[in-house]
Amino acid sequence: MSDSLEDIDGKRLSASLPLSFKQLRLVSQAELSSRLEAIKVLSENTTELYRLVKDTATGDHYLHYAVFHIHVAGGGVEEEYHHLLPMEHDDVIAVALGAPLFEYPHHWKHAYLRNGPHGGFVWYDPSGVTSDEAEYAEAEAYIREQLLAFHRQTNQGEEDVKRLLEAIDKHLPPPTEQH
Repeated sequence: MSDSLEDIDGKRLSASLPLSFKQLRLVSQAELSSRLEAIKVLSENTTELYRLVKDTATGDHYLHYAVFHIHVAGGGVEEEYHHLLPMEHDDVIAVALGAPLFEYPHHWKHAYLRNGPHGGFVWYDPSGVTSDEAEYAEAEAYIREQLLAFHRQTNQGEEDVKRLLEAIDKHLPPPTEQH
């Protein structure tokens, strides 16, 4: 069955339009790769990337945030996490012209796409996060920041590791009771 109608002369009366990623529950990596075009790199270093990207099929813009790290407990495997925040037209222009970034996770207050373990991207809505989850997200961000800063230092010794772990422990949320 065709998505378009034809008149008597065989000409199309309508055509199927590509769906916005916002209308899909799961977006494959292949679909993203074929439709997303990098517009401008906003910030990049060895562990993070922020850039504006555009869906060439719909014209939708996204802020692409990627974080790269080595999973030490997993045998030193490099891991990448990608997040795509839908952007309004005015925000795209403002960010492209140098307005402050929508830093992850603090400024990502509405639904965004994030990659999962099975190769696709799913929508995550932080507005549904409970206060406990928000507290854990803040602790995660703090730990990531501390580990990245520690990684940039040279000549870390046993005492440095001990101080790092103590500082992290002080910022962890209190343990919850298991019933």
